[in-house]
Amino acid sequence: MSTGSLQTSPSTLERAVVVLRGMAYEHRLHILVLLQQGEQTPAALAEAIAADSTSVAHHLRFLKDARLIRRQRRGRNVFYALRGQSTTRLIGEVMQYAEESA
Repeated sequence: MSTGSLQTSPSTLERAVVVLRGMAYEHRLHILVLLQQGEQTPAALAEAIAADSTSVAHHLRFLKDARLIRRQRRGRNVFYALRGQSTTRLIGEVMQYAEESA
């Protein structure tokens, strides 16, 4: 397939914008990087990024709405994790690009 004739649907472009917007804030990207190590609670994430819990809750809601993370309740605890391997690869590629282009 030729890249010059590559067609992308408007819905795919819209979805890509939502994903990129989700990552386009330092705290959100930091949360995603931390979640590459595995599930985390909101309290652990707040401590790791030195932000208040209200701010972290807002970021987590945005990332969940962008379908970059998933939420799971176990008893009284809530855990967040990356949505899947494609999300893990995306975050890894973004961070690698940032390191190489510095």
